[in-house]
Amino acid sequence: MKLSHEEVREILSIVKSSDFDTIEIKVGDIEIAASKSGRSRPGPAPVAADLATAPVTQEKPVSATVSPPMAQRPPEKSGNEGLIEITAPIVGTFYVASEPGAPAFVKPGDHVEEDTPVGIIEVMKVFNNVRAEVRGEVVSCLVEDGDFVEFKQPIFLVRPEA
Repeated sequence: MKLSHEEVREILSIVKSSDFDTIEIKVGDIEIAASKSGRSRPGPAPVAADLATAPVTQEKPVSATVSPPMAQRPPEKSGNEGLIEITAPIVGTFYVASEPGAPAFVKPGDHVEEDTPVGIIEVMKVFNNVRAEVRGEVVSCLVEDGDFVEFKQPIFLVRPEA
């Protein structure tokens, strides 16, 4: 698998607009590590002035959990007690429907099952279905259609079935 110059630029644009300092992405046999602060992990990866000629290096995969900033979390209210968050499984652009003008996958008051699609997250022109992974009633959608979402950012609140 190869990434085009434009795809690498899009990844770096997403990183630049996000709230985290470093990110590591692995797609197949390609791994990209980027840092806003210039701090990088030790290794043989060269710093390239031109992305078009930058070699792709193989490094060991690193697991990390990125928590969204507290400003993006819904305020703690007594009305949210007992509700379950459906969180974004990946970083990207969130869409409530399969295409512009189509009805939303779910809306407040709808019942969801574990496998119910609740939205789509787009990353580099790849559209990933987001499933509820919980049974219950959708109470609210915490993001707008077309919003950029972070990994593990709450996107829906669901009242679970008893």
